[in-house]
Amino acid sequence: MIDLHCHLLPGIDDGPSSIRDAVRMARVAVEDGATTVVCTPHRRPRFPNTPAIVRDAVATFRERLEEEDIALELVTGMELDIGELLAMDADERAAATLGDGPWLLVEMPFEGWPLDLPRLMTELEMQGLRVVLAHPERSSSVQKNPDRIRDLVGRGALVQVNAESLTGMLGDQPQRAAERLLRSGYVHVIASDAHTPTRRPPGLRAALDRAAEILRVLPSDIAWMVDDLPRAIISGDVVRPPRIPGT
Repeated sequence: MIDLHCHLLPGIDDGPSSIRDAVRMARVAVEDGATTVVCTPHRRPRFPNTPAIVRDAVATFRERLEEEDIALELVTGMELDIGELLAMDADERAAATLGDGPWLLVEMPFEGWPLDLPRLMTELEMQGLRVVLAHPERSSSVQKNPDRIRDLVGRGALVQVNAESLTGMLGDQPQRAAERLLRSGYVHVIASDAHTPTRRPPGLRAALDRAAEILRVLPSDIAWMVDDLPRAIISGDVVRPPRIPGT
């Protein structure tokens, strides 16, 4: 499995504060079945990370995982605040993509509807870049009206929901919104958005099972949400989300 959204790098944002905890997170991810983690630290005013900082942190942590004999592939990425993304120049945007593809992980705000997002998506498309929306089910606007996501998906955005939203660990409202988005066919990727080895830990398998239960399909029928589609995103291959049965 490939975890497309994970705060695994130590001391770089609100993820693990120590390399010891980051190593523990990596072990948890591998035990759950992950083979690849995309490291997506925040780019917010509070965390002014740059693509260069992320590349260096990934290289350093990759060496530590090799020393610990943890077989986990690390890929670079970032979780981008919309305001920060608007202020970035074209070169920095291109360097902040998920892996080697054209996709940027854009954080949906927890409050309010992002009025600048459609214009930003058009601007990015002109630069050859595309958008993966990070955890919209945690947005109060989406919780009140999940169908608002339809227009963004129609414009070419992909939707990533958090594993713990589907399993209910983030509360009732994110869970209900995630389930509605899933049933409507607006979920393309399940990722952990993990921050620590214990509170909000890595893990995709339980959420995949829960999603399959909601859709009344086998986990293998939607395994592309944690494998084929994230792989295409980070490799720059053509992304064609399969139709979810019954949606």
